Amino acid sequence: MERKYVTPRADYREKIEALGFDFHGDYWREEAYYRFTSDEIERLEKATAEAYRMYCEAAGYIIEKDPEWMERFLRLPLDVCRRIRESWDADELSLYGRFDFMLDEKGVPRILEFNADTPTSLLEASVIQWQWKEEVFPELDQYNGIHEGLVQSWKDIVPAGGNVHFAGVLENHEDTGTLQYLASTAMEAGYSTRVLDMNDMNLQDGCFYDPSGERIGHCFKLYPWEWMADESPDGCLASVVWIEPIWKLVMSNKAILAKVFELFPDSPYVLPCFLSRPESGVYCKKPVFAREGHNVSVVDIRNWEERALVRETEGDYNTGAYVYQWYVKPTVYGGRYPIIGSWIIGGEPAGIGIRENRTEITDNLSEFVPHVISFTI
Repeated sequence: MERKYVTPRADYREKIEALGFDFHGDYWREEAYYRFTSDEIERLEKATAEAYRMYCEAAGYIIEKDPEWMERFLRLPLDVCRRIRESWDADELSLYGRFDFMLDEKGVPRILEFNADTPTSLLEASVIQWQWKEEVFPELDQYNGIHEGLVQSWKDIVPAGGNVHFAGVLENHEDTGTLQYLASTAMEAGYSTRVLDMNDMNLQDGCFYDPSGERIGHCFKLYPWEWMADESPDGCLASVVWIEPIWKLVMSNKAILAKVFELFPDSPYVLPCFLSRPESGVYCKKPVFAREGHNVSVVDIRNWEERALVRETEGDYNTGAYVYQWYVKPTVYGGRYPIIGSWIIGGEPAGIGIRENRTEITDNLSEFVPHVISFTI
């Protein structure tokens, strides 16, 4: 993988905004791109498929053999835990998820986390960077079947002729843009859609209704399951086909990183991770529930005492439990620290998007940079 410089398109802002990416700010960058060989992409695809297999096995182990784990580490009500088991047993289908990989010094993708429930950066990873590639490097390829995968997945999840509601916090401009993009993929698949605010969903007698009084049957929610479990346990139990299904809550936290390591300690993609402070070593300390790189630090632990090597990032997630994930020094590309977001769509690897930062911890100030595949480097 190489980071290369390129001249931005003179009118790129108008072009990406025409595709619905009107919340880009300075986050989308075109003065650089990453170039992969086809072999590197094959390794990423293999790592993504294997990572998802391991996560599914870990989730199945927890749900079927150690359900108390959900109460102990995720602090979920018993009724919600039962609903998770019902959802898992019913094989409720997942639409998407995003693994965050870092390439180590040998080029091996190492799992940093799995954004299993409400991952963003979807629009830019699918149609925005594809448009860039087609205009700037039309002769090259890109690892990007995200859009087509989404369209097909709606057909797998929702019966033909059905309706899909899309709910989120509409005062958040990025969330609204992501919801509208996902709704467009469902419309392309042949479904009628409606985008609404989570607060406008009315719960009555175990069912949700939209403001027009229509019962909500299938609902994609860009709202974390752990927030729902905390704010409205009854809403978690409502008669709705949720997308993502509630069993994804078992994956959408960092405590599962320790379970994945416990079950697959010899995987080249899995970093050692623990739910309590190790005796010694250098670790990345992360809250069990956190987003956008908040409250993450790198610590050097000696005799159970920890010293910060990279100061904890700011955020509101420093009140709960942490995990300790083995620290691997990231490779620097042109003064940037890239994270590869590898997408799972309908249970299959589908493409990547790259966010990079000037510091080791990827946060909400990171920038998105497109990529291409070239047969020669």
